[in-house]
Amino acid sequence: MTKTTSKHLSTTALARHIGKESKELFVLLANSGWIVKVDGRWQLTEKGKFEGGIYVNHPKFGDYIAWPETVQTHPLLSLLPEAPLTASNLGSKFKLPARQVNLLLAERGWLRKAPRGWFLTPAGRAMGGQQQESEQSGIPFVTWPETLLNESALLTAVAQVRGETENGPALDGHEVSTRGERLIDNWLYLAGVVHARKHALALPDGCPPADFYLPALGLCIEYWSDDAPPGTLAENLQKQEVYKKVGQEYVEIHEGDLEQLDEILARALLRHGLAIY
Repeated sequence: MTKTTSKHLSTTALARHIGKESKELFVLLANSGWIVKVDGRWQLTEKGKFEGGIYVNHPKFGDYIAWPETVQTHPLLSLLPEAPLTASNLGSKFKLPARQVNLLLAERGWLRKAPRGWFLTPAGRAMGGQQQESEQSGIPFVTWPETLLNESALLTAVAQVRGETENGPALDGHEVSTRGERLIDNWLYLAGVVHARKHALALPDGCPPADFYLPALGLCIEYWSDDAPPGTLAENLQKQEVYKKVGQEYVEIHEGDLEQLDEILARALLRHGLAIY
């Protein structure tokens, strides 16, 4: 058996990457002669091997079929029916966490929060959303048509949330000067967390304004950019010293944290009593 490689995807992972239902992909590959079920297990045919399929041995899941990443552009996959996309599917396409996708869709008025999960709004239904419910837990969620991937206003908002917009304010109108500040501000806004930007606290020693201040939690968030000018670095060090001196609660976000910002901020706020769903 071939060892696991990052250049190959299981059939289920392949379906997730192209935003399709895995069962539909298995049916298509079987009908097209790429795979065949023998004694209840999928096996590669010669055609499947020709198209790059291999067997992978996983220490936990055993042997399974995997496909090269390049198969995502194979003409055969265009025959798959349009699949309703979950927030996870959209997140894979948009390179955003599923939580941020749902929050962004809610910001556009297409979703509203349930006690657990999400409800579709009339505006979301007009965009093609469909209300669903988990068979296991009963938690409501929403699926979306593939046409949402080409909705220009949404794509603009996605670029903003990903920090790809270099100029102009954040989503909530706050002025930002770095990509990190934009990402933090947009995350707080979409999560519904009230926050002030460049807020001057009543602290001693002429403490510079906090990058972000969350009044409900009494919490400061400070961003440390790798290429910050000496003046900004000195201000950050001064704030750090004052915060520690007076016991001011604060969270530091460094440039290397930005790829895990959703997880880092959600955990930080949870430690201060605020859960983000």
